[in-house]
Parts: sequence; structure tokens; C-alpha cells
Amino acid sequence: MESVRKYLSLVLSFLIFQTTVFPIDSDAMKEGKKAFSKKAYGEAIKKFTKHADSHPQDGEAYMYLGYIYEYKKDYPKSIQNFRRAADLDLDKDQRKTVLLKLALFFNYHQDWNLSATYASRYLKYDPKNEEVQKIYNRAVGNKGNPSSTTHTYTQHTKIEPKHPETKNTENKKDQVKKPDESIEDKETTKPSESYEQILANQPHLEDVRWDYVLALFEEKKYDKAESNLNILIEKNPTRSRYHYKMGIIKLRLDDPKSAIDSFEKAKKNPFSKDTNVFLYYVFLNEGIAYQKLAEIEKAELSFQEAFRQLQKDTPLLALARLYEQKSDWEKCIQSSDKALSFNPNQIESHMFRFVCMFEAGNKTKKFETSFAKYSEFIKMKFPDLSQTPEKFQVGFLKLARKYTENNAFDTAESYFAVLEKDQTISNGREYIFYRGRNYFYGGKVDLAIPYLQKTNGSSAAHYLLARCFAKKNDITKTKEQFQLAADLKPEYWTSANLEKDFKEIWKEQSFREFINTKGGKVSGTNLSTPGSN
Repeated sequence: MESVRKYLSLVLSFLIFQTTVFPIDSDAMKEGKKAFSKKAYGEAIKKFTKHADSHPQDGEAYMYLGYIYEYKKDYPKSIQNFRRAADLDLDKDQRKTVLLKLALFFNYHQDWNLSATYASRYLKYDPKNEEVQKIYNRAVGNKGNPSSTTHTYTQHTKIEPKHPETKNTENKKDQVKKPDESIEDKETTKPSESYEQILANQPHLEDVRWDYVLALFEEKKYDKAESNLNILIEKNPTRSRYHYKMGIIKLRLDDPKSAIDSFEKAKKNPFSKDTNVFLYYVFLNEGIAYQKLAEIEKAELSFQEAFRQLQKDTPLLALARLYEQKSDWEKCIQSSDKALSFNPNQIESHMFRFVCMFEAGNKTKKFETSFAKYSEFIKMKFPDLSQTPEKFQVGFLKLARKYTENNAFDTAESYFAVLEKDQTISNGREYIFYRGRNYFYGGKVDLAIPYLQKTNGSSAAHYLLARCFAKKNDITKTKEQFQLAADLKPEYWTSANLEKDFKEIWKEQSFREFINTKGGKVSGTNLSTPGSN
């Protein structure tokens, strides 16, 4: 390896100071080289980038950008630019040096596929180079087990300014939150069209097609990404990251069963370095796929396995979501607690803990803390509640109930109003009763009655209706609803449970007799006036 480094150093020195055999096509290139020689790298970057924009097939500007970023010790950008240069026009010596640098880099980082690719391309120019032949042989011997450490190096791109987007454009129909699903580079890639001309002329370039797939994925062109990824898989069926990415694409195409098949293939031949990181993402997304198929037990096992690979809050949050859907309140609370121990400000974890503690009747200090965190987040981030992403609406019904308990009736109503559009929730017994209850305690009796009338078989609903009709001085309906309430809960007959809402109607002899005889079923007893205790 020492001899390789010496060789590379000599070639590098030769290349930098030689005059290229290609004509310099622009003033920007001349000015860039002049700035480069003076080590004015900031100016050189601007000039080389300008030249590259106007001469998209010329690789020389990218080569110089590679050297600049190497000198600046920004190795990811350096490799991005060298890779771009290698696929464009260079003279023979320039191409050899760039290919050698790439082969050495990926050999060091144990990405055997890319190391083999660049070593093979170099050997076409210099087949007798023994050092590069050794690199190639080593890479081929290990091929199929690429290291995950190279995922941060993709094609160089000029990052264009993004148009501002609202924060509320998430797909509200996706009930399952997407986890950290990519182990690829998060930097902006070139538009997919920029790779198509290269592949049209050189369809065998595996790394270019891979970057093309990533660009297509970023642009949500999933069908096209799938077809190109199939080409890569056919060429290299053991490469784990291809199968992993195919699994993610299948999830995007709403084909969770096929996604699971791809994740299983990825697990058979994982990355040789940082294997646990790779498997973490595989199991995490496999859990999502099982959850989409409603195979809850398998989803649970996948999320648990993801956490065993890498102890982060994301799989714990996924488990909390799963347990909330299963109505397993205690496990939901435990998973949320554990997630918050890793990330105390994770709002979804607070949301699930709040919801599940509400359901379990476990209204401790943790409950109040999570309510405060969750409610404040919604208030600050989404003044228009209707624009709240669906993943944060899981706790809206419980927030509405909590605000009712806190006598914040208008605030509670704003949450009920948002949920009204979701028929699964708004047709549910809990929603109907508690919205009626909120209207009642908020002084809107006429609005409360229709909701409470829909809550059949509820002693509390019938009792609130009796109070509503008492306020409206309707003796007949008051008696009717009171009777229904007391049949379900006899305690309502006792004077201690008579509310002041009945004070006016108590003046009527018939109502006093009705209460006194428990609807005519017992002999009369002496009762105190409502509200006098």
C-alpha cells in the first residue's frame, strides 16, 4: 500500500502541473486554473463551477474541484467531484489519475463494488499496473459485502436554492410515520435527466446508474427508479444496499409484501462494516411494511430487533404507535417513556404517552408534562389546526377532552371540529359523547342535545340530557332521560346527585313525585331541594 501511495503522489504532482492536451474552452476555466495555482480556492470553485455549467460534458472542471476539496479536507465533496469527472471527458492521464484515486479511496473504505469498478476501469488504460491489479483482485474477492461507510459519497452537484415549502404538506393519508429510512446520502443530487445522457452512451456504468436511481427516488419517480434498480440487481444480485433501496421503493409503491421480500434479501448479505447500522434501517422499515399488512406481532418483532441493532428513540416510538393501535396502554406508556429517555423533546413520544396514560387513567406528573409539551407544540406550530399533519392528530380527541376538563370549552371545540371530517372518529361513541359534553358545559345546550341523543346506553349521556331538558323546562323529556339514566345507574335517584340544573323544575309537583318514588317504583321519601346541600 505504501508503494501505491508513493505512485499516486507522483502521478498527482505530474497531473497538477502539466498542461492539459485539451484546449481550454472558456475564460472561466483559465481564471479557475489561475486562482487554483494561487490557492485562491473560493474563487477557483466559482470559476470551475461556471465552466462546468456551460460545458456539461467536460470533466476537467470537476477534477479540479475534486483536488480543491481534497486540499480543504472536505473528502465527501472531493470524492463526489472525482466521480463526476471520471464519467465525463478527460484526457488519458487525467482519467487514469482520477480513476486511481477513486479505486484507492473505495478500497480503503471497503466498498468492494466501487473499488472493483474503478480499478477495472483504470486497468483498461494501464493493464500491467500490479498495485491496481491487487486492489481489483481484493475487491472482487470481497464483492457483495460493501461497507456502509461510503454512502455519504455521491455525485457532485451544485445545490440550487429551494422554493419555500409549507411545513404541512405531509401526506395526511399515511397513518404510519416514515422512519429514518435512508442510509444513502441526504445531500442534494443532480436532476435525474443529467444522468440519462451519460447512461445512454455508457450504460455499463454501475455507479452512475445507482446515482440515477437515487435521483429518481428523490424526485418520487418510483416506477422508473424500480426498473433501473432491477438492472443493477440483475448485474449484481448480492449487493445488499440495492435490495434495501428496492424495499424502500416498494413501500413507496404501496407494495409492503414485496418490500419485505427485498428486506429479507438485504439481511442475507449485510454490509461488512457497521452492519448493525445497516440492519437497524432494514428492520425498522420491515416493521413498517408488516404494520401496513396488519401483521402486528411481526411488526413488533422487527421494531424490537431494530432497537437491538441500534439504541435510538425511533424504533421505540414505532413500538409506542403500535401498542396504541393495539390498545395496550401499559406497553405504550413504557415504550414512550423509554423513547423520551433518549430524546426528551420528541413530541410524538409525548403524544403517545399522554394518550395512553389518559386511557389508562394514569394521570400522574408525567401525564401533565406530556400534555403540556404536546399541546404547546401544536399551538405554536399549527395555529390553523386543520393544517396539522395527521401523525400529530392521534391525540386530538384526548386533547379535546382534557381542555373540556380544564373548562377551555372553545379550545376543545376547535379540536372536535378538526376531527369531524374523519368519519372513523366522528362516528365513534367517544367523540359523540364528549363533544356533546363539551357543548353542555360550555353553555350550548341546544348544540349538546343532538350529540348526547346519539350516545345510546350511556347513563352519563342520559343524565346530561335530563339536565339539558330541565334547563329548557321540558318536564316530560327530563323525566324520560332521568329514568333512562337511573335505570343504568341507580345512584342518580339520591338527592346528593341532583344538580342545581333541576332547581326550577323541582318546583313542579309531578317532578318531585317522580324523584320521590323513583319513577313510581317505590313509596315516597323526603328529598331536599336540588342545590341546597
